[in-house]
Amino acid sequence: MRSIGQYDIDDPVKIQGRDDVSPDDRSVAAIRLRHCLHALDSVAGRVLVLGCGAGRYVRALRLVRPDLTVVGGDLSVPALREARQADPGGSYSALDASRLPFADSVFQAVTFFDLLEHVPAYDDMLAEICRVLSRGGVLHFYTPLEDQPGSVYRLLRSSERVPIRTWKRDHVGHINFFRADQVIRDVWSSGLVVDDARYGFHPFGQIHDVVDYWQRERNAGGPGVIPVSMVSFIARIVFLFTWRLSYLEDRLYEGPRLASGLHLTAGKR
Repeated sequence: MRSIGQYDIDDPVKIQGRDDVSPDDRSVAAIRLRHCLHALDSVAGRVLVLGCGAGRYVRALRLVRPDLTVVGGDLSVPALREARQADPGGSYSALDASRLPFADSVFQAVTFFDLLEHVPAYDDMLAEICRVLSRGGVLHFYTPLEDQPGSVYRLLRSSERVPIRTWKRDHVGHINFFRADQVIRDVWSSGLVVDDARYGFHPFGQIHDVVDYWQRERNAGGPGVIPVSMVSFIARIVFLFTWRLSYLEDRLYEGPRLASGLHLTAGKR
């Protein structure tokens, strides 16, 4: 499946991962990278980054951990083309995460960010990850929890005025809306042992996200009373505060209350 609603994975406008990220940055992406690096602290060997897009997390891992052999994989050929241009020395492969083109037990770690919500057969994906991980291997990922009780997304899940699920489907291809307990249970069911679960993307991040997708919908011709120019102005004002506050709240608190994101680490025993 290469398109979902209005979303096409080969659309150059939709490609993620162009910008670089460093663990020293003050950003939500840097927090996710730091969680990943912590999970990979004792890993040596080959690491697979699924859903790598234009490759920013592959580049970051190769820079911070040059001892690792990092392989990026994505379904989007245009995204991989950009990844190779930005990182000529990197290794990138076109693949379907639910049918990985690798032999059993060839990776010591697998990681991904914001991928699980896009994959129709995500249980097959988790089973494939378990298959390609070596004994003692590590899975680490970040996934949105857009059905998590207490989150803004859960409050708006049936809203007609702010149909965030429809906006997410049409603009970025989200088809799965998770709760933390569901994700953790599915990882266990795949044959992996959950070692650590921490939470992120608390209320300020969610407010930022809803305003962002409201703006995207209106810019794409979606209905609304407020003029598009005013929507863009409101979004700019909101973004002056919300993205910085989102970083601060995630730095200060990693608990589940009011969270809508999950950093999870599991192992193959």
